[in-house]
Amino acid sequence: MELSTQISSSSKRVAKDLLNLRAVQFNVKEPFTWVSGIKSPVYCDNRVVISDVEIRKRLIGFFLELIQQHFQDVQIIAGVATGGIPMGVLIADRMNLPFVYVRQVAKEHGLKRQVEGSYTFGNNVVVIEDHISTGSSSSKAIQGLRNEGLSVLGLVSIMTYGFKAAVDLFNQEKVIHYSLCNLDTMLDVALDNKRISNQEKESILSFRNSPEHWAGSIKE
Repeated sequence: MELSTQISSSSKRVAKDLLNLRAVQFNVKEPFTWVSGIKSPVYCDNRVVISDVEIRKRLIGFFLELIQQHFQDVQIIAGVATGGIPMGVLIADRMNLPFVYVRQVAKEHGLKRQVEGSYTFGNNVVVIEDHISTGSSSSKAIQGLRNEGLSVLGLVSIMTYGFKAAVDLFNQEKVIHYSLCNLDTMLDVALDNKRISNQEKESILSFRNSPEHWAGSIKE
């Protein structure tokens, strides 16, 4: 059975908050370059959320709603380093649960751990991410948790691009993914607020559908 990313009913409110914080920015004419080398008309930096008290509290509330509704058996909150750590800590604190954080790969020195914190074999974990693009870093973190004998109930993110590669990867790993917001909602809200044009929206959607082959051109 294939799983699709489920989006929070509060996604429009989240989109407005992220756009107002400039956590999500669009630029079709001068695209951003990701670490992977991909040229993207979208840049997402949800780390700025932790600096705004009102929005931070609101997003934590939305996280809690999702987790309490869908993952009632959670015993540990895990944040993916580094973007998922601060939100994960705040969520764990609100839920009175232990917190651990997980790297994509184990350290090469010291105790050589991939998962930092205390846990017991078989504990049920919900994983927190700031945003999902290809899903690769989340998948590596989830594998690291499973290698330690932890049971991953699901993954919850602030934002997802909705790339097919990520959906396919999470299906392959049998990971349930919920997100507070996705690119489609973000574009709808941005268009309604005249932050982007219809042409820019269509160009960005074409990027989402084929990021490696996106041309980025808009006819004048």
